Amino acid sequence: MCKPVPRNKSKCTQGGGLCVMINTIYSPYISFIESIADTFVWLKFDKVLFDFDQDLYVCGAYIPPINSKYHTLYECDIFRLMEDNIISYSSKGKICLVGDLNCRTSNASDFIEDDSVHITLQNQLPNLFNYSNDHSLSTRINPDTISNDYGSKLIKLCKSTGLRILNGRHKDGLSNDYTYCGPKSFSVIDYFLTTVDLFSTIDKFIISSFTQFSDHASLHLEIKIKNVNFTDELITDCEPDYGVERKTFKWRDEYKSQCKETLANNIDNLNSLCENLNFESQDGIDKTVSDFSEFLNGIMSPYFKVRPKHESETISKLHEMTTGGCQLKTNSVPHQSQKDPTS
Repeated sequence: MCKPVPRNKSKCTQGGGLCVMINTIYSPYISFIESIADTFVWLKFDKVLFDFDQDLYVCGAYIPPINSKYHTLYECDIFRLMEDNIISYSSKGKICLVGDLNCRTSNASDFIEDDSVHITLQNQLPNLFNYSNDHSLSTRINPDTISNDYGSKLIKLCKSTGLRILNGRHKDGLSNDYTYCGPKSFSVIDYFLTTVDLFSTIDKFIISSFTQFSDHASLHLEIKIKNVNFTDELITDCEPDYGVERKTFKWRDEYKSQCKETLANNIDNLNSLCENLNFESQDGIDKTVSDFSEFLNGIMSPYFKVRPKHESETISKLHEMTTGGCQLKTNSVPHQSQKDPTS
């Protein structure tokens, strides 16, 4: 499911949005709740996955930069909207929020410091104060020492909702890095937020290395789940169909020049695809992705497509290896993927 943010046609580089992909084996336990203002996507993770007794509500968020066309299309206080969402879903279960928030927070404290009622006052008026003070947390290790207006609003949101920033706090120390490489400098604008009681359920939190494909570093998170039996009746519809041939590709350097030549010969088709991109609706996005994938498959398949082994083939090969004196049998006819794709 994809939710694009409206683009300014005068700025071809401006974009952004949300895309959620779920592994089919987990899909019976994860449900889409709602999308709000093309900015927040809420998902519910069933409590059967976890060791706590409430469902987990996860918000995938993208807050456009302050100068984005988005803010002229949606007349709303995006941080107030996010706060209202968090408060609403907090009454139903546990909360996590992750995404590109375009907030720079430096090392500002995201909890109320020295937040406690004096013990003498509590003893004198025990029924007056029903208040849980904020947990004191370690200082976040943030390489980005700059803050902006969005960052200040995010800090206020953390204090009012009880969510805390996990960047720079995870036990492995692999979340203490920049998340964005801009034209002028590096910064931290992508975050993972949750409540303190869920910190221990995050097994890994890694800010990955930058790649040539994005100016953002991906956030890699692993959450503890119970040993759920993924072969029970809940997911029989999601079991893989071993009778269906799945497309698998393997790079072969000897066909690189031929592939480049084929791609060059089809450059007009590629340009046509790029000129007809449609991000105005979900159907448009689906068709755009499908057309582009089909184009690449047509170019790459003759050179790099291989046929994966099915389960029955694997069993047959194992039988061959365990008979006839345990000698491995080989075919004299080369595999289809080993032939010259141009022949």
